[in-house]
Parts: sequence; C-alpha cells; structure tokens
Amino acid sequence: MTSCVKDIHHNPAFKLLSVEELAFLNKGSAEVSYKKHEIILKQGAVANTILFAKTGIFKLHMEGAKHDIIMTLKREESFLGLSSLFSENNSYQYSVTALEDCIVKYYDKKVFETILSRNVKFSNEILMYINHNFSRIIRRFLCVAQKNARGKVAEMLLCLSSSLYEDTKFTLNLSRSELADFAGLSMENTIRILKEFNEDEIISLEGKKIAIINQPVLEKISDFG
Repeated sequence: MTSCVKDIHHNPAFKLLSVEELAFLNKGSAEVSYKKHEIILKQGAVANTILFAKTGIFKLHMEGAKHDIIMTLKREESFLGLSSLFSENNSYQYSVTALEDCIVKYYDKKVFETILSRNVKFSNEILMYINHNFSRIIRRFLCVAQKNARGKVAEMLLCLSSSLYEDTKFTLNLSRSELADFAGLSMENTIRILKEFNEDEIISLEGKKIAIINQPVLEKISDFG
C-alpha cells in the first residue's frame, strides 16, 4: 500500500474558537483570488500573515539549485505557511503556488498568535496540523530517497489518487515538469515510465487524464521499487 499520508481538512480548528475569538481573528482579514500558476507565498519573504485556502489545489515547494523541490500538495480547507509561526528569521520557509484558480483568506499573524496563546484547544489543534504536515513531507522524502525510478512514479500516482484527487480517475493540475519535481526524477524519466505503465495497462494515460487500471500491480511496484 502507498506510504502517502492522506491530508486532512483544517477548517474544524475554527470551531474551537469562541464567538469573540472568531470575530477578533476575522477583524482585518481579507480574501484574495488567485489565478492558476500565481505564487501565493514566496520563500524567504517576511511572514506577517497566516493563510487559509478556501478553494483550490496548491503545491508547496522549495527553490533548489537546478529545479524546485515539491514538498507536498494541498487542497482547499488547509492552512498555508504555518511553519512561519516558529521561524527564527520570521520568513516563509517555502513557496506556495496555485495549481488552479483559487480563493485564499489572509489572517494577521500577530492576531493569530494572540489567539494561540489564549486558546489551548485551538493551539493544540494547530500543532497537530503542523505535525501532520511534517509527517507527510518526511514520508514523501523517504520515498524519493529510497525507491527506484519506477517505484517513485508508482508511489506518486497512488499519492495523487488517494490524497489529492480521492479517485482512481483524475485530471492532472500539474505539468509534466511539476510531476517530475514531485517524483524527484528528470522529466524524461518520468514521462518514459508513465508511458511504460500505460503500455503495460497499469494506468490509462490520455493527455492530462489518468486512470489507475491495475492498482494492485501499481502498489507492488511502489512497495518493491
């Protein structure tokens, strides 16, 4: 089975706030619409806001010497940039880019931190989300470090299916180059292996449309890759 950790929605955290706390948090907040491919958070920028994704799909990525490293992918109802809460240099540790048109809500970081200091249940919930996100990233990097090329692509497909799209049939929001960054391979190798899986009828590949036809085989390739 895939080692990909299924993402969780973060919106239940708001239910732990009192009416007064929620009003305090929303005071000065703002909703912003972004287009596909727009950068929402920039790695190294001063972190003075906490973002909550209301709609959309996003990639969290770090700038590398030769190409970006995609840490994880997230859907709507998720906080973005929570790691900045404990950043020593008060900056965003990674970039966030929209993979489709989306709406993001901005909260003032100091207001957010004030509520964290006052509401223990809310604070514990946010720490749980940070730990969950860290676990997802660590397990993905272990996959990239330990698996061979076919195992990486198989794991990536299973992860997209189970965690991001929640279906065995999906239309990719990522480019071929982004798929390669996510798998930790060159674009040439990623495309070649996808074609091999298609020819072996493990998946069906038509443009950006992918259907997992033989999931047990794909899981074996991931497990033993």
